[in-house]
Amino acid sequence: MISGCIGLDTRDDAIRDIKFSIVATTKVIVTDEAGNLAPKGSIARLALLAGEKEPILTEFLNKYGVKEAKSLVWISSMPSVGNVTNNEVNALAAGTCFLSSTIEGKSVTINLTVVANATNDVASVTISAPTTTSLSINGTAQLTAIAKNTNGTQLNGKTFEWFSENANILTVSSTGLVTAIANGEAEVHAKVEGIKSNSITFSVGSINQLTGTFQNAGGYMAKGTVTAKEQNGKLIVELGSDFSASVALGTFIYLANSTSGGTVKSAGLELGQWSSGPITFEVSGVTLNQYKYVVVLCKPAGVTFGFAELKP
Repeated sequence: MISGCIGLDTRDDAIRDIKFSIVATTKVIVTDEAGNLAPKGSIARLALLAGEKEPILTEFLNKYGVKEAKSLVWISSMPSVGNVTNNEVNALAAGTCFLSSTIEGKSVTINLTVVANATNDVASVTISAPTTTSLSINGTAQLTAIAKNTNGTQLNGKTFEWFSENANILTVSSTGLVTAIANGEAEVHAKVEGIKSNSITFSVGSINQLTGTFQNAGGYMAKGTVTAKEQNGKLIVELGSDFSASVALGTFIYLANSTSGGTVKSAGLELGQWSSGPITFEVSGVTLNQYKYVVVLCKPAGVTFGFAELKP
């Protein structure tokens, strides 16, 4: 089950938790917790034309990593818009809804958008990641977004509405210009024809460094501290002098928005291999708030040894 990591503890109490995930099909876009694309996961987006059906594939792994067939019960937040029957998503009428199923405490969710016109109607809205998400007071950042139809074709000439989740910290203009007015954190998103985009989180003022304390996972050990900061256009991640962890052949450090080993391996950002002592990683094109966790991962087996949540 977990061969490939020499020295890996295989006691029953160290076995990973169960995993329940959606596997991408033709039109299903699987994302991690932050909305980044991933091969599979517990969150998915799907856009269909009214009257369409789309097969949905799910995967359930028990605590030993063995795949099991499970009978799913799906709940729709708006049954008049869409539902799931016989492992098929049914797009019934224009609108949006959430389709969800839960097994043994694990859940999967599909964010379904149904359109009446496959060519002209907006099916998805995406904000591109900005060059930085750390701003000083009165600092600005220009956001851009695109709208696409169900075929993935970009739609031009659409009107974007921009929203700040906390106007006391950030304001955003009708053109997507973000202005910082007070210290703190706030999210910004856009909408087109009622379809909501992903959110971008900005840190303002004193929040220019995040720290975390490692905790154990799956019966393995990780302890010590980590800091992350933006400097000269790069993200600097430093494991402190007090850091230590279980070691196996293929122990790597990742940035991720999940602590599940399989999701970290498939959707996280690999920083590099670790064997002992403090270490510093530098990476370009990544912002301070893009990832929530620093994860110690046995890469060959996809097993999490420990993780630290990054906080102001």
